[in-house]
Amino acid sequence: MTKVFRSKKRAVGLGVVAVLLGAVGAFAYFTTTGSGTGSAKTGSATNVSISQIGAGYDSLVAGSGDPYVQDQCFGCEGISELGNDVTLSTPAAAQLVDVVVAFRNWGGAISGLPITVTIYNTVAGPISDTTDASFDAALGPNTPSVANVTFDFSAQGAVVDQTMVYGITFDPTKDNAGGLNVALSSSATDLSVGADAYPGTIWLSSTLGITGGGGDFPACTPAIPANTWEQVATNCGSWAIGNPGAYGNEPGTSDVPAVEINVVGGTVTALYPGAAAQPLEFAITNPNPGPVSVNQALASVQSSGGDILTVPGDSGSAVTGCLSTWYQINGSPDTLGATLQPGVTLFTTTSSPASALSIQMLESGTNQNVCEGQSLALTFSSN
Repeated sequence: MTKVFRSKKRAVGLGVVAVLLGAVGAFAYFTTTGSGTGSAKTGSATNVSISQIGAGYDSLVAGSGDPYVQDQCFGCEGISELGNDVTLSTPAAAQLVDVVVAFRNWGGAISGLPITVTIYNTVAGPISDTTDASFDAALGPNTPSVANVTFDFSAQGAVVDQTMVYGITFDPTKDNAGGLNVALSSSATDLSVGADAYPGTIWLSSTLGITGGGGDFPACTPAIPANTWEQVATNCGSWAIGNPGAYGNEPGTSDVPAVEINVVGGTVTALYPGAAAQPLEFAITNPNPGPVSVNQALASVQSSGGDILTVPGDSGSAVTGCLSTWYQINGSPDTLGATLQPGVTLFTTTSSPASALSIQMLESGTNQNVCEGQSLALTFSSN
């Protein structure tokens, strides 16, 4: 009897444990309800930034046909790179958009010639852009064809120093380019925006080297060794007999490459009464963490009492008698219908849609000399 009793006790104990475990696994929870509060805030959009794109430096010569009187031959002097040291009109460093170089072609037609422009003074170091350029053949034995070539730096986001050195490079032995020359202009009479940082000098490199007193340069131009990139003096004396008007200290000398450097914050040049309208290019930047829609861009002439206001870099005040109605903004508002992703800048010079805005100076039929040389201030806005 004892053995049977003990066996049943252990069996009952084990059975109870098993039942209790089963109860916990199947039934040990409750259902209920509750409430609480929280919050989420919708962000406020920061205004997009709109800045004019224009010339920070401009030594191009305006005019139809061939407005230049001199150029620099690459092949005849073995020049591999030609440039200059310039100062932008902007008050500080600026974002580079593009560079335009004028060429004169004395030979046959050229197709797809690689040409490189290098900017040596940027926040992040030297940068370059190479363009495959084509040129018409010379119009006659003494009449070159003339063309401007644009080098697009906008995608590089480079900020250039206010004073900087640029260089133009191509191989005159390739692609029928022996007659292709860089056009020269005068820093004394043809420089409309910016400044020649060191008048009477240029930068160059030659595969042959430059011998003092030889070739295209004045007798006093110092010699430079082959394949060196350095600044040389060109206005120390009279121009070379065989190359009159190219360089020297005589009046009318064409002494610097014809180049336009366009930057964010630059200016529109060459407004004359009754002349053609000039494009108003601009850059729009989205500083927000999310995309924004820019429907229209608008531009207007700043004025006070009917007179134009000049930009702060000049006097920043009204020019008495220079009427704002003499300046006409065309294409405003300009419908863009663009969506900008965070941190993205739309450049109307290279992006779609292009700018439809332009500005012109109207012919008033009266004396407008009071406006001559003034830099009028513009306002850009968007919606």
